[in-house]
Amino acid sequence: MKPTIQEVTGMTRLSSIILRVALIIAVAISFVLTYLIMAHNTAFNRPQDVVNDNANAVQNSTVQSLGDVYLPIRVIYHDDVTEKLVYNRKNNLMANLQKRLAKWNMTTIGVVQKLDMKAYLARLNQKNSIMMIYPDRITWRLFADTFKQPSKLSETDFAFDRLIATPKGNRLTITFLNDDNQTIRETTMAGNYTDLTSLVRSADFTAQCKYVALNNTTQLLFTKAFTMNPYSYLVSYTPDNEFVNNLMSGSETSNIESKSSGGDTQYISGSQKLIVPKNGHLVTYQSYGQKEVKTMTAKLENSFETLKNGGISLRNIRYFGYDDNTDTVSFRNYVEGFPVFQQTDKGAAQITPGDSTGLLEALFANSNLQVPVPSDQAAVSVIPTEQVIDQMVQRGFKRKRIERIQLGYRWQMDKETDQVVDLLPTYYVRYYGQWQSFGTWLKTDLDTVSDTSPADQTSASGESNDADQASANTNSTAMGVR
Repeated sequence: MKPTIQEVTGMTRLSSIILRVALIIAVAISFVLTYLIMAHNTAFNRPQDVVNDNANAVQNSTVQSLGDVYLPIRVIYHDDVTEKLVYNRKNNLMANLQKRLAKWNMTTIGVVQKLDMKAYLARLNQKNSIMMIYPDRITWRLFADTFKQPSKLSETDFAFDRLIATPKGNRLTITFLNDDNQTIRETTMAGNYTDLTSLVRSADFTAQCKYVALNNTTQLLFTKAFTMNPYSYLVSYTPDNEFVNNLMSGSETSNIESKSSGGDTQYISGSQKLIVPKNGHLVTYQSYGQKEVKTMTAKLENSFETLKNGGISLRNIRYFGYDDNTDTVSFRNYVEGFPVFQQTDKGAAQITPGDSTGLLEALFANSNLQVPVPSDQAAVSVIPTEQVIDQMVQRGFKRKRIERIQLGYRWQMDKETDQVVDLLPTYYVRYYGQWQSFGTWLKTDLDTVSDTSPADQTSASGESNDADQASANTNSTAMGVR
């Protein structure tokens, strides 16, 4: 007797599920074995000239250095024709640019120059240039440490968002730019521009773009439609006892008190406290009696040390933003240069390193990206950014209230297993001081939106998702967008 269509369909779906589960198990086993090999092989080193993402796909969190986490996250290349965002899926483009620049010597940093918006945009969009972009401001001393330059080349530890390399004879001009106040500083460097262009031209992902002024701020617009791949990742969960051991290691285990409070579990030892929620994936660590950290460089450095001490996998985690008001440093997972949103309402980690009261507070996501797994999702077509603005205006939103637009990946747990997360390309828009996904804004009742009242929190899928807005608002003035 032949099977019915329903039976065939059911068997096909079951086979698909079994295949996916088998792949997940295989990847997990591969991850464990690779980790054990790397962890115990002291002879293992990264290639000296080209950093290959595949060769370094599995790393222990301690492998990541401060320089890795605070590298620029995007590269824009402008030849004499087009300006485009570039990325190399096979080789770590930004790491290779850093390695090349670190071999060349800079001269003394020039004096600060203030530009008007028109002149500033001209710098951002200049031809024959390679721009390396941080998600938010970084400091000169941290840059100098990462790019192996003497910090004494600048008298001040200035902040900037991006640097641009342009050819100048047989040397390079390096320009440091600060979006907040539209200032620049310039220096020269011994180096060959063609050595850099040979790296960026090897990119296997490009998206045409340009910078414009959007309500008195600089905004990156994607000028043509392009495709982005959705991804599926195996999720690693950090158990409570690992956070206790990693963050409260200075205390004897017998001196750590555990108690429940409102459904949450608290671990307390002296001036330290770890709070694990009953629901959700955000663990809070507090330590009192810390020295106040005063400079931005020290805050960024101390935040990295706390991040590393947390013990979460740093494989895909990068610096995301710095909040002037709270001195909070935030970190997110990144995939192919794009940040991941809606993982938690604070990203992957958010750290306030020693404020004026002596409190160090760190929030960690206990679920993070591990390794990619096969996905049957089709590539997504990303519309030009101007169409996002046009559709919102047609919907009734005011153009002058659209403050920022960011393209990233939306964290969405797989429907078949909690061991896998799907990452979906998504535009996010800051309107009237509130961040939400583009799809959510189009479903929002405009009568509920003002500069004082929060917008509707219903996500584009119709489900409540506070992270859609709250995770972005942790750095509301910048959101790590450059």
